[in-house]
Amino acid sequence: MNYSCKVNSKGQITIPSQIRKLLSIQEDDVLLAEKTDEGAIVLKGGKSVNFDKDTNSLLRVLEETFSVMKKREKITEAQ
Repeated sequence: MNYSCKVNSKGQITIPSQIRKLLSIQEDDVLLAEKTDEGAIVLKGGKSVNFDKDTNSLLRVLEETFSVMKKREKITEAQ
Protein backbone atom coordinates (compact mmCIF):
# COMPACT_ATOMS: atom_id res chain seq x y z
CA MET A 1 0.00 0.00 0.00
CA ASN A 2 1.34 3.43 -0.93
CA TYR A 3 -0.21 6.70 0.20
CA SER A 4 0.98 10.22 -0.44
CA CYS A 5 1.50 12.71 2.38
CA LYS A 6 1.89 16.43 1.84
CA VAL A 7 4.15 18.53 4.06
CA ASN A 8 2.52 21.78 5.22
CA SER A 9 4.22 25.12 5.90
CA LYS A 10 5.02 24.05 9.48
CA GLY A 11 6.77 20.89 8.27
CA GLN A 12 3.93 18.68 9.45
CA ILE A 13 2.43 15.76 7.57
CA THR A 14 -0.95 14.12 7.89
CA ILE A 15 -0.89 10.35 8.11
CA PRO A 16 -3.76 9.06 5.94
CA SER A 17 -6.75 7.85 7.96
CA GLN A 18 -6.51 4.34 6.47
CA ILE A 19 -2.99 3.96 7.88
CA ARG A 20 -3.95 5.47 11.25
CA LYS A 21 -6.84 3.01 11.55
CA LEU A 22 -4.75 0.05 10.39
CA LEU A 23 -2.01 0.81 12.96
CA SER A 24 -4.35 2.07 15.72
CA ILE A 25 -2.60 5.46 15.78
CA GLN A 26 -4.60 7.95 17.82
CA GLU A 27 -4.32 11.61 18.77
CA ASP A 28 -1.40 12.30 21.15
CA ASP A 29 0.38 9.02 20.28
CA VAL A 30 4.13 9.52 19.97
CA LEU A 31 5.86 8.32 16.82
CA LEU A 32 9.58 8.01 16.20
CA ALA A 33 10.83 8.83 12.71
CA GLU A 34 13.89 6.87 11.67
CA LYS A 35 15.86 7.31 8.42
CA THR A 36 17.07 4.08 6.88
CA ASP A 37 20.36 3.65 5.01
CA GLU A 38 18.29 3.45 1.81
CA GLY A 39 16.86 6.94 2.45
CA ALA A 40 13.38 5.84 3.54
CA ILE A 41 11.65 7.21 6.63
CA VAL A 42 10.18 4.62 9.00
CA LEU A 43 7.66 5.68 11.62
CA LYS A 44 7.51 3.67 14.84
CA GLY A 45 4.99 4.18 17.55
CA GLY A 46 1.33 4.11 18.29
CA LYS A 47 0.28 1.47 20.79
CA SER A 48 3.28 -0.79 20.10
CA VAL A 49 6.14 1.66 20.75
CA ASN A 50 8.72 0.30 23.19
CA PHE A 51 10.56 3.32 24.57
CA ASP A 52 12.87 1.14 26.65
CA LYS A 53 14.11 -0.44 23.42
CA ASP A 54 13.95 2.76 21.34
CA THR A 55 15.44 5.18 23.91
CA ASN A 56 18.55 5.78 21.82
CA SER A 57 16.45 6.60 18.75
CA LEU A 58 14.28 8.96 20.76
CA LEU A 59 17.29 10.75 22.23
CA ARG A 60 18.91 11.07 18.80
CA VAL A 61 15.71 12.56 17.35
CA LEU A 62 15.46 15.04 20.22
CA GLU A 63 19.12 16.06 19.85
CA GLU A 64 18.69 16.59 16.11
CA THR A 65 15.51 18.59 16.69
CA PHE A 66 17.18 20.88 19.23
CA SER A 67 20.19 21.30 16.93
CA VAL A 68 17.95 22.47 14.09
CA MET A 69 16.08 24.81 16.46
CA LYS A 70 19.36 26.39 17.62
CA LYS A 71 20.51 26.91 14.01
CA ARG A 72 17.21 28.58 13.12
CA GLU A 73 17.43 30.77 16.22
CA LYS A 74 20.96 31.92 15.26
CA ILE A 75 19.82 32.74 11.72
CA THR A 76 16.90 34.75 13.07
CA GLU A 77 19.14 36.64 15.48
CA ALA A 78 21.60 37.47 12.67
CA GLN A 79 18.84 39.03 10.57
